[in-house]
Amino acid sequence: MKKLFMTFLILSCGAAVFADRYVPEFDKMQLVNCEISETVYDKGDNVVSRNNYHRFLRFDDANNLLYSQKEPVSGVLKYDNNEVRYKEQSMTDDFIMYSDITINRVLNEYSAQSRIVYDNPEYPSRTAVAKGKCAVKN
Repeated sequence: MKKLFMTFLILSCGAAVFADRYVPEFDKMQLVNCEISETVYDKGDNVVSRNNYHRFLRFDDANNLLYSQKEPVSGVLKYDNNEVRYKEQSMTDDFIMYSDITINRVLNEYSAQSRIVYDNPEYPSRTAVAKGKCAVKN
């Protein structure tokens, strides 16, 4: 009986701790698809590669929060009706990419400046510039 009481006590305390936790309502957020063209440069400003990709972003204007797909973006520097600026860090097996991203919500434009640092010291770091157009999906 004592174990049952302790289990109940622990579960009820845990529920109280998470009772005020924010739960995002993705269906109420603005969903934006950004089509992006990125150019990667070496140290001599020579083009190394060109890449095209897209990003789905969700704007939670009520709470000034940004989501990539449904993953919260933690490096938001500025969030308002005109512009969203944030920092992003992404990793692969070979490199880490540090990006400063701006989304102009008035013109629906995406822009990013990035630095790519490779794990292997034989490969020098590179830079990347990305530009894109965004469209509201809902």
